[in-house]
Amino acid sequence: MGESDLSRADFVGLEPRRINLAIGVIALLCLLGIGIAVDLTGVFVLSRVDPDYQSFCAVSEGMNCETVALSRYSTVAGVPIAIWGIAGYSFVLILSILSLIKRIRLPGPGLLVVMGVLMVGVGFYLIYVMHFLIKSFCILCIALDVINVAILTLAIIAARARHGSCIKSVLLDIAAVFKRPVLVVVIAILGFGSLGAAYTLGPKYLASKGIQTGGQSLEFVKSGTVFAPSDKGKATDPQTCGRDGAAIKAPLTGLTDDGHHWIGGEDPRVEIHEFTDYECPHCRKAHMMVRKLVASDRHIRVYHRHLPLDMACNPAIQKPFHARACELSKVAVCAGQQGRFWEMNDFLFQKSDDIRAKNWTADDIAQRLELDLDKFRCCMDDPGSGAIIDSDIAEANGLGLKGTPAFVINGQIYYGKVPDEALKHVRD
Repeated sequence: MGESDLSRADFVGLEPRRINLAIGVIALLCLLGIGIAVDLTGVFVLSRVDPDYQSFCAVSEGMNCETVALSRYSTVAGVPIAIWGIAGYSFVLILSILSLIKRIRLPGPGLLVVMGVLMVGVGFYLIYVMHFLIKSFCILCIALDVINVAILTLAIIAARARHGSCIKSVLLDIAAVFKRPVLVVVIAILGFGSLGAAYTLGPKYLASKGIQTGGQSLEFVKSGTVFAPSDKGKATDPQTCGRDGAAIKAPLTGLTDDGHHWIGGEDPRVEIHEFTDYECPHCRKAHMMVRKLVASDRHIRVYHRHLPLDMACNPAIQKPFHARACELSKVAVCAGQQGRFWEMNDFLFQKSDDIRAKNWTADDIAQRLELDLDKFRCCMDDPGSGAIIDSDIAEANGLGLKGTPAFVINGQIYYGKVPDEALKHVRD
């Protein structure tokens, strides 16, 4: 045996180690991916049911896991993408383990390359969605994208070490699997079983947290909101029930002399001016929070102020952002002319996903609350109906408000939520 033969033998002896090492690292990366996907599922749930929740990755408007989690793109078939991710990483983890068990001898590298390509493809599509549609990135999602690229890279290394060519390895490994019908059945069961578990158990998990399969929170009803439109859009009785079944008197509502709607106590110790945008996902969380405040303490009053981040009516916005925010503010104003402002206010936040996904028109929204459609259309067509919106925008810009939701309390500006120190006059 010549020197070249010895070198070749030594190289071949190292190939199984290289393959096993690469597949072993893939398995570890899958475990890491499952952990991050579980954390992302928590962000999805908490951002909907806990108005005080703030994720560590809510860094800015353009880098915010909560913004991504609250978008309509965060679910597929009524199941959070994070839960689909758990299923996918679990399947690849099992394939990796089976590939490392000598008795089974699953031709894994080629199959792992196929899965890696699928995972990277999905990751790039989600990056596109975050950049162009949501206009905000999720740090945890990007971490999963990095994991996907690493899995694909290691799978390619293992495939090339096995057959010298990645494409050849994929074709040979797939052919080898189909030569063993038992493996085909096992892989099919594992694959469809993972997806089926996500599809069936995902909605059940969300329901246990008070979230409908469409991703809409039920916390509005649970927290004693004043108006909770049903699925058909009709307002329920404003008198809700507590946990012991006792009736809870709804907070008072009213209108100031200058046309601002308020909700809360008759003789408030703290007055909160809430500047909000009906297309802002963080405003939906703030909506839940202020409803809890006014439902739990009769010494708090909240004034609704319009601040649509939409260039159609807000001169401070110089490029398309929340494209229908001005229109939706006017929808609320026109509902208010028929004495239904707070019902519409709640409806616009509760059904924001449907309004965007199904492209409901102003008339569609008005019909769901059974407004007088002729009066509503007349109001929407009247340029003077938007005067209160223009006034609020001018005041907000004069105060230098940089985003929504913004709360002005005793001259102090707070973003995101009402801090405890702002309520000290109530709790002292």
